[in-house]
Amino acid sequence: MQIIQKYFTEIKECVRDFNISVESLQSSHTDDFLYTNSLTEYKKLFLNLLLSTSKEDVNHNTKELVNFTIEHDISYLLLYSELVTVVRKLLSMLIKKRDFENIEEIDHFFTEHEHQLTGLYQQKFLTQLNLKCELRLSHIQLMPDKKFMLHYENHLKWIINLISYIQKQEFDDNYPELNPNLCDFGKWMKSNTTSYLLTTSHFKQINQLHINLHDLAANVINYCKNGAVHPATLIHLMQQIDNYSLEIGNEMSFLNEIEESAKDPLTRLLTRRLFDKIMLNKLDIAKATGREFSLIMCDLDHFKVVNDTYGHAVGDVVLKHFSNILEQTLRKSDYIFRFGGEEFIIMLPMTDKKEALLIAQKICDVTASQKVVIDDVSIRYTVSIGAIAILVDNKTSVSQETIDKYVTLVDEKLYLAKERGRNRVE
Repeated sequence: MQIIQKYFTEIKECVRDFNISVESLQSSHTDDFLYTNSLTEYKKLFLNLLLSTSKEDVNHNTKELVNFTIEHDISYLLLYSELVTVVRKLLSMLIKKRDFENIEEIDHFFTEHEHQLTGLYQQKFLTQLNLKCELRLSHIQLMPDKKFMLHYENHLKWIINLISYIQKQEFDDNYPELNPNLCDFGKWMKSNTTSYLLTTSHFKQINQLHINLHDLAANVINYCKNGAVHPATLIHLMQQIDNYSLEIGNEMSFLNEIEESAKDPLTRLLTRRLFDKIMLNKLDIAKATGREFSLIMCDLDHFKVVNDTYGHAVGDVVLKHFSNILEQTLRKSDYIFRFGGEEFIIMLPMTDKKEALLIAQKICDVTASQKVVIDDVSIRYTVSIGAIAILVDNKTSVSQETIDKYVTLVDEKLYLAKERGRNRVE
């Protein structure tokens, strides 16, 4: 310590002249919440540490500095680069003065600071990260309707398990699932229940972030199990994992909004506004693969009579009843849209005309066999259905006109079913 004290003047100069120096330009705000004020205080604590004159001072000032950086979200990268800058500038000064006598002592002094700062920062950072994840979990758990955030909840639990694995330092094989397709969040992403979201940029971004996150986590586990990991490496990897996790959370909130706006409030089926987007995607797939898919259009027969006789509230019950029939009859991979009023359209991926007609007939038969009972009123209703198969060759230009053409074709089939007596499939 006594040898280092000889260089305190030079250390002060280095910190003053070369380390980060900012000041708040918000004269009306002098509160601690300003990051510039935090950096000013951080610089004082950093200098206090380097000017420590005893081991007790070093330990105390290290804790103060690390606690402050964690509390005010000052990154480890800044802390480390500041330390390196001081060392480099100090050595440069000594070389110019041709003062080589205490180079080894100076190197040892700063190396000790690096090890102490890094080790303590890792402990505090992991504890803080765990608290942040727990807080995010508690916020999700308070949501009245979690929707897709339920799956982000599983993702946060996975992150907490990863943090716990590092903190325990046992480094056995009891670590979180590293395959992005096999964790709970990954399984949800690959499931058919998310099929209508696959075309959104948000979903694609989540998929990329999720794969990157698991790749980093696999490296974290490898570093831990190899036993030669430096805390600085773990800190960097875990900070990036946290960044990816936050981005996934942001994208999931956008998906929640898409889900809310894409669903019909009465039937909870997809709305017409999403139809064109998904249709374009299916046309592109059909063009690339040569596989056909089908469209079914349904219209409830004499629905106006139901509304006029029993009122719109009862008509809404009938619409919900028919929506349930569609969801129970169709496959998870099928897309069901409420197209308007009592009209519904269904997209059947990788389905030919013969199979589409069988599915349509099943819908027709199930609808005719059931009734809606409200108090003492019993209502039976039927549905007319049109069906077409779509096969796109690789020369076809896919556009809005293409979509409109196929909607017109299936609508014509539906009109034909109405003309030929209703309660039938064409």
